[in-house]
Amino acid sequence: MYLYKYVDILYIFRHTQSVMNTSISKARQNLFSLADAAAKGEKVEFVHKGQVFQIVPVDRPSKLARLKPMNLLPEGMTFDDLEQARKDIRQEAILAWEQNNLS
Repeated sequence: MYLYKYVDILYIFRHTQSVMNTSISKARQNLFSLADAAAKGEKVEFVHKGQVFQIVPVDRPSKLARLKPMNLLPEGMTFDDLEQARKDIRQEAILAWEQNNLS
């Protein structure tokens, strides 16, 4: 019983110091609020059988870092080849328009 009173007092003291320390039963009851506090950067600890545990958020890689490159061009084709093909198609379209509209 004394340990729980000590932990509660420690929780109140450390909470003002930006550290949350509580017993495992209180941690279980307040798990979501403790997880929110840890996500905000507060240090969250709980005691179980005399051992101190910390709740720490794990950094997730960003969505951009998780993207996998896609092979968009056919094998052996470069962006220069693609640019040249765009120019050729444009030139063909201009010639076809001139033949149809200027003759």
